[in-house]
Amino acid sequence: MLKTKLTTRQITVIGFFSALSYVLMLFHLPFKYMGFLELEFSDIPAIIAALAYGPLSGALIELVKNLIKAVTASTTGCVGELSNFIVNSCYIIPLGIIFKKLKLNALIGFAAANIGFIISGIIINYYVTVPLYAKLFGGMDNVISLSSKTIPAISSLRDIVILGITPFNVFKGIVVSIIGWYCYKLLNRIIKLQK
Repeated sequence: MLKTKLTTRQITVIGFFSALSYVLMLFHLPFKYMGFLELEFSDIPAIIAALAYGPLSGALIELVKNLIKAVTASTTGCVGELSNFIVNSCYIIPLGIIFKKLKLNALIGFAAANIGFIISGIIINYYVTVPLYAKLFGGMDNVISLSSKTIPAISSLRDIVILGITPFNVFKGIVVSIIGWYCYKLLNRIIKLQK
């Protein structure tokens, strides 16, 4: 299903969107939820490409963005970038398959994308990302303590993932879905992405 032939135009757009995605990843809002989660919009170019050209295009943008970040600015020994690629690909691939390949309603695509994003986020955060942050920030007790300042009910790794990160991912998934859809519609009207 991911097999596709890329045109020169598509390769150019993918390259441009990969660079844009990386630049968007460098912008940080002035606040972090639970001390380490932040809303960022670097997935929007991948969403646009997945809607216009299919899942492979969106996944390539996620790959290139994270490879550039891993080489130039990783603060997690590349584990954060690998996690970002996996979780965001679990969003982008179902979206692209459902909307572009199966020609189903965008709402169904975004619902499946968010389910993939949330489930993969739970798994990756529980087994990889939060334990990594615990090593970087002096142990799991410090991460639990920092998280419990935002959500007092947090007392374990499971609580961090289920009570803290997952609701944040639900919110982020909805926000980037809405922005991504309207950006796709706007760009498709202006430059006819699909031609």
